[in-house]
Amino acid sequence: FFYDVTFEKPGGIPMPIIVEYTYSDGSTKRETFPAQVWRKNDKEVKKLIPSNKKIININLDPDLETADIDTSNNSWPQKQDESEFDKFKSKVKG
Repeated sequence: FFYDVTFEKPGGIPMPIIVEYTYSDGSTKRETFPAQVWRKNDKEVKKLIPSNKKIININLDPDLETADIDTSNNSWPQKQDESEFDKFKSKVKG
């Protein structure tokens, strides 16, 4: 399996890219790309990820170690967060 992944940096501060891959067999692997990956292109970095197993989830900064304000775009496939209304409904139901 080969995965062509594009990492975007909407902010101004170059940070390392910490990635956790989850495979179809349930195992995981972490990989860290140093902040220097942004030196050639300050907006996006493309990486070709070779793998012997099928990747079912890619999660950026799984331990929230970097200065990322918007974590809603840190996973593939994108997580569907529970809306504020759904949270309120579940509280009211008990």
